[in-house]
Amino acid sequence: MSEHAAVAELIRSAYAARHRGDLDELMGYFHEQCSYRLAGGPTASDVFVQPQGHAAVRAQMAALIATYVFSNIEELALMVDGDRATLHWRADVRCLPSGRTGSFEIIDLFTFADGKLTSVTQFTDTAGVARLSA
Repeated sequence: MSEHAAVAELIRSAYAARHRGDLDELMGYFHEQCSYRLAGGPTASDVFVQPQGHAAVRAQMAALIATYVFSNIEELALMVDGDRATLHWRADVRCLPSGRTGSFEIIDLFTFADGKLTSVTQFTDTAGVARLSA
């Protein structure tokens, strides 16, 4: 399997685990020294905190899994360049606590080391996320 194919498979497998709500499998794809950031101001919503390290990212992912459910997921583009990748996708999102739903287009930037995710930065309609969560 090529490096490109291996990275693409890692990303797709991690996202499949996230969308199934399988926290243990999802965190198996993250490096011990990882970070996650949903680009946005932390004062707008708790979802915009920026955890560093496996335990902190795990806690954030657990909270996200408990809060947001994805459906109608569509991969639009996946580009891999060495130890970096970009995924462009869209989905319908339901916020369980509020019951609100919305459609979102998302771009995720990844870095990798040792065959694991070291950082994920996610860009989407942050005002829409805050409204969904309110």
